[in-house]
Amino acid sequence: MLLVVASAVQAGDAAARRIIGFSPDGSYFAFEQYGTLDAGASDSGWSEIDIIDTRTDEFVGGKPIRIVDETEEATLTVDQARAQAAAQAAPILARYAIAPRGERTAVDRFTFPDDMVAYQDIARLEQVSQKSLSPSYDELGISSIQLDQILADNTTDCSSSFDETQQGAATGKGLGFRLTLQGQDGKPFKLLHEDKAVPGSRNCPTSYSLSESYAFTPDGKPAVLAVLVQRFSQGFEGRDRRFIAVTGQVR
Repeated sequence: MLLVVASAVQAGDAAARRIIGFSPDGSYFAFEQYGTLDAGASDSGWSEIDIIDTRTDEFVGGKPIRIVDETEEATLTVDQARAQAAAQAAPILARYAIAPRGERTAVDRFTFPDDMVAYQDIARLEQVSQKSLSPSYDELGISSIQLDQILADNTTDCSSSFDETQQGAATGKGLGFRLTLQGQDGKPFKLLHEDKAVPGSRNCPTSYSLSESYAFTPDGKPAVLAVLVQRFSQGFEGRDRRFIAVTGQVR
């Protein structure tokens, strides 16, 4: 069993997350991830609130709301960062009436999404995390959510994130992922996401896995799915864990 603790200073950091919810019509989904930067220039507390248009799977405003101080003199605590991010997000959340709605339909309990994971356990968490989830939400007709890791274009030199046998073939590439939904017959029926390029903000991922999924069916509208993907990458002194929310409507 992994040891789960919140630590002020970590070599490598695994973010925790808080689900904020959906808008009444399912057009928007929001969640927060937060933690403490691993050692280096700063051990600042940080918070990021992602507000996503589920019709396009794009951030509202083009980017998440992120509060962090990466200077060497950083004194920002996790609580302070979260409070500042919440204050910035509040008008947008109110505009779209985003609130706790829907239900969690699947979870890999060994991803410990509610917690900041101790740095010595992040590598083990990365190894045991799953690439498939089986939701318990009959309305969507989904038997499983499948994640596959793929190579995609990357302008950043990510050669160090691959082993020696892969480095030549991965020149100019980064590790991305594909998400597909499989029906009750076991066959894929919807491509939810496929990376064409890996954003530099992902910091040369070393792996991806599935943490959990949420679903909401607005009155008279298609159901909406939000899947939380774990992204692991090499931080300043150790592995980092962040979450990516992939959203989409499912008819």
